[in-house]
Amino acid sequence: MGPMFSLVLALLVAQTPAPAGETEAWGLVVMVSRNEGLTPIEAFTLAARLSKALQEARVPVTMDPAEAITQLGPQRSPEGCQGKPECFTQLGRDLGMAAVVTIDASKVFDDLPMRITLLETRESRVLFKRSYTVSALRPTELDAAFQSASQEIKTAVAGFPGLEPTDVPRAVNLSPSSVSGGNALTRFGPMPVVATRVGAGVAGVAAMAFLVHGLVQVSQLQKERAPGVSAWTYKEAKELRSSANSRLTLSGIFAGVSGALLVTSFVLPTEPAPAKP
Repeated sequence: MGPMFSLVLALLVAQTPAPAGETEAWGLVVMVSRNEGLTPIEAFTLAARLSKALQEARVPVTMDPAEAITQLGPQRSPEGCQGKPECFTQLGRDLGMAAVVTIDASKVFDDLPMRITLLETRESRVLFKRSYTVSALRPTELDAAFQSASQEIKTAVAGFPGLEPTDVPRAVNLSPSSVSGGNALTRFGPMPVVATRVGAGVAGVAAMAFLVHGLVQVSQLQKERAPGVSAWTYKEAKELRSSANSRLTLSGIFAGVSGALLVTSFVLPTEPAPAKP
């Protein structure tokens, strides 16, 4: 009975599934660590374009940025890591990833300095780190930097468990239906560059209109009925000043929106040109 009982127990233990936390990690995901001076859609576009470049280099990107944000939830967003490597490796482990690629980017006028880091999630080791500076107005420079980084990352992960090169790249799912909710971060899709620039133009016209009306009202406050006597009562002057301030504030808001849309139009991926027959 003793040997037979031991044999049965050994078979049961061998057939018991491993806990979920002990499943083998595989693949990697791209996250934005810090994005100073960038709008949320610009930051997400960087992650999506780097994911695409990595897949074209046959690096195993097994989860797109939108899916990662959705699975982590608003309480555990990558931005909450505040650039701490150990925090990103923990998020990667929770997602079942063998590694995490982070982008630390900031926009300084027309320049876009970036630092791309590859972290393996088992021991939180840095496998790759490189800094790049490209023009925020030239998407071709951005793509060239991502392609260069992708080739170096491919070399860095060679032979690393769970990061074997893929034969066929898995497409990044950027369609709005790929994730739930209407958040701009999780609904990134092929937003037309032309539409973005048209929106920038409309916002710019609105900003100019509010600015002109606000300045006209400010000048009206200077009218005098007689030398040293205002043409307005205190109540009228107060209302006119309040209206002018509101219009000038709206002008500033629309100007900011126009600038953000214009810069975004240069960062968004453009539609490929149709092939010539």
